[in-house]
Amino acid sequence: MKSQFVFALIAVLLCGAVWAADPDPVFPDVQALSSTPLNAKVTKTYEKDGIVLEEVMYHSEMDGEKSVDIFGIFGYPKGAKNAPAFIWNQGGLYQANDYWVIYGAKRGFAVLCIDFPIGGYRSTGGYPINSGLTIGDDPAKSPIAHGVVALLKGVSFLESRPEVDKNRIGMAGSSWGGFYTTLMVGIDHRLKAGSCFFGTGSQQLGNTWISDVKSTEGAAWAARWAKTLDPALRLPGVKTPINWCTGTNDFAYWMPALMRTISMAGGPTHLALKPNWDHSMTPNLDDEVFGYLDTQLAGKPAFPQLTPITLVKQGKKLLAQWSYTCPPERKITAADLILSYGGDNNWHYRPWITLPATVKGTQCTVELPKSSMPYYISGAVTDADTYRHSTPLLLVNNIDAKAFPQVDGCAEWGSFEKEQLEGYDALHGYPGAAVSTDAKAGKQSAELKAGTASFPPVHFIAGLPTRLSCYMKTTEPTEVVLQLSGQFDNKRFVEKRTVTVGAAWTLVSIEVPTEEAVVTSMAFNVIVPAGKTVLLDDVQCVPIKDMQ
Repeated sequence: MKSQFVFALIAVLLCGAVWAADPDPVFPDVQALSSTPLNAKVTKTYEKDGIVLEEVMYHSEMDGEKSVDIFGIFGYPKGAKNAPAFIWNQGGLYQANDYWVIYGAKRGFAVLCIDFPIGGYRSTGGYPINSGLTIGDDPAKSPIAHGVVALLKGVSFLESRPEVDKNRIGMAGSSWGGFYTTLMVGIDHRLKAGSCFFGTGSQQLGNTWISDVKSTEGAAWAARWAKTLDPALRLPGVKTPINWCTGTNDFAYWMPALMRTISMAGGPTHLALKPNWDHSMTPNLDDEVFGYLDTQLAGKPAFPQLTPITLVKQGKKLLAQWSYTCPPERKITAADLILSYGGDNNWHYRPWITLPATVKGTQCTVELPKSSMPYYISGAVTDADTYRHSTPLLLVNNIDAKAFPQVDGCAEWGSFEKEQLEGYDALHGYPGAAVSTDAKAGKQSAELKAGTASFPPVHFIAGLPTRLSCYMKTTEPTEVVLQLSGQFDNKRFVEKRTVTVGAAWTLVSIEVPTEEAVVTSMAFNVIVPAGKTVLLDDVQCVPIKDMQ
């Protein structure tokens, strides 16, 4: 009898280690949601490059009289058994395909990618999950909640497969997929790691769907959201390691939300920030998301751990310092600090500069500039795999009224060189430019035909007057229109200037007064008259002290 009691007590304790002890405000019985019958079946099997791929269906939940059933693509190395595994959540929650399944399986993982129960998908349910951050009268019946249940059952599906080691299951995803990965790490304690492209919690601080969270309506939404469906809400109660790789200028998931989410996490976190990048990534940072799962689930050498930045006075200098630790197998090859002028606003369009760091042993140091305004900084190291490892942002006030900030908001694309067009422009999906080898600087310029030419976004320091300058030339005197347009919160602006350019490279410019705002944008266009061709080069956007 005593042994039975001890066994029962151990079972209760183990259950408490797997499932949260306190009732969840939306999902009070996660174990019950996860353990309903799967009724799983394989509808198709095929192979690619030594990877076995299965199209599967499994039961998610009953929504009243409606059975919600999930379609997925499950892949694994041929002959796999007790392999590490993860669920991949598609960017935008697009329909499942086998691209990332194969990518993960070639690393030795078993991978599941599902169609969320969205209208028109192969899964049933028909919920508008990826249309916005809807809470509804009952958060447990919200579109987002149905996605949660589908993923809970997805983990149960992986646990049921002999190819999978159920003690090494993780989750990864991009954008909406990163949102769900962050959310599920807090909800499903069976997950042993999470790794995200973009996507985060703390959306009540502002996001692309509901940017005006300070209005009466927005504040009411934010208060409910923070206590119900926000992905960061449950992170303090779990120790699961989680990673985020993102651009500093991501339009969808803003830096304040990500920083708050990281600070709330109860387990180890990892961060990689790419300065001036929006909702896109370089191939090495794409790979880093899966490299993180390698370290947590497949026994690969751990990522470096960075200390937060500390500020150190050295005479009249202000130094930013951070250090790192990592296993000897992971070699650090470089260190730098990224810096962006301005306060807590303009997250989508603010420019960042990169300063090289001095490395002594494992300590990294950068002398910080004086500035007439505050700025945000983040330290980083890069390893031999070209993986980037960053510290959280820190706001610095190294104020000197005479030290006017200098930064070029077009530095990522304004010279039209091959590496910019094939890297920053192409990977973001920005419009490319025809080029000419007749260049003002570098090897090539943009060749603009008749009509309106558009370019990647212009970054700027909100609240400072801004001047966009460039060099132009054509075969004969031609009138060309320069245009800057965009918004400062709810205020739209358009500035135009007509200039005459000729056969020699001519410096032209257009100026705009900017305003401090949370939601901003600035676009640059050039209008070329019919029958004309104009060359454009060395586009720069810099803050100016006064507008003439």
